[in-house]
Amino acid sequence: MEGLASKAAAIAAEMKSAGDALPPELRARFIELRAEMYQRGIFDPVLVRFDSATAPRATAAEVADQLEKYATPSAP
Repeated sequence: MEGLASKAAAIAAEMKSAGDALPPELRARFIELRAEMYQRGIFDPVLVRFDSATAPRATAAEVADQLEKYATPSAP
């Protein structure tokens, strides 16, 4: 889980500095991390809304805030 937490922290920091116009490489890294989280049984509705076609989209800042929660030792 430690590797996942460090990835989440790094991506969250980059998302916050990039704003809503994410570079394609950062977007791809986030989607890869989200897939890894799903494979481990971690489903987060905010992360799903990042690129949802059926629900209101989450902003990059909202996603970054949520990722930071997984980067802490007491993560859900």
